[in-house]
Amino acid sequence: MVRRLLLPVVVLLTAVGTAAGGANPHDPQKRFTTADQAWAKRASIVRDDLPGGGWKATKASNDSATCRSFNPDESKLVETGERLSPDYSRAGGLVASASSVYRSAADAQASWNLEAKPAILTCFDQAFAQARASGMRVTILARGRLAFPQLAPRTTAFRVLVRYDVQRFRIPAVLDVVLLGSGRVNAALVLQSPGAPLQPLPAGLERALAARLAERLSR
Repeated sequence: MVRRLLLPVVVLLTAVGTAAGGANPHDPQKRFTTADQAWAKRASIVRDDLPGGGWKATKASNDSATCRSFNPDESKLVETGERLSPDYSRAGGLVASASSVYRSAADAQASWNLEAKPAILTCFDQAFAQARASGMRVTILARGRLAFPQLAPRTTAFRVLVRYDVQRFRIPAVLDVVLLGSGRVNAALVLQSPGAPLQPLPAGLERALAARLAERLSR
C-alpha cells in the first residue's frame, strides 16, 4: 500500500502516475471485509482536515502501480481493508494518505518490518524519471530518515529534498513520508511542500495531520 502511494506523486504542475501491467505478485492477499474496509476509510485524511480553500482533490492513481526498485514480498500476508485517499493539491503542495488493515496484528507488524525502511524512498525515483521524460528537470538533493514524534506504537518518517527546474524557475521542495501503525492497521501520510514562487504548506500542518491520523488508527 505505501509503495503504491509514493508512485503517483504530483510533481508540482505535472501529475505523474505509474501503472504496472497486472497485479503485483508481491502484494498481500486481498480478503476485504465490510468492517475493515470501513476502518481503513476512517483511518484516512479527508478534505475537512486541510486548512483554508483552494485544494483540488484528484482521485488516487492506479493502485496496482508497482515500485520496481523496492518490492518486498508480502504475498503471505492478508489485507482485510485498504484505502487510498484522494491526492489533495494546492499551488504545488500535496497531501495524501493510505491505510491498510490486516487480518492480524502480526501481519501488520510483518508488513511494517518489510516496508518501513529508507529504501522505500527509491519509489520516488520512478515518478521523477517519468517527469524527466516529459521534459521537467528534477534533482534529488538529499534523502533519509526524519526525526518525528512517536505518535503511534509504530512511527517512523523519511524526507526527500528535491529541486524542480520548471521553465525559468528553480523550485525547491520537501517531500515527507510519515508511517504510523497500531495493532492491525498501518497508515502512511505523504506531503510535498514547495518553495517560492509556489505556496509552501502551512507551518505545523504535517504534525497536525499525522496526529489526527494516529488517533484514527483505533477502531
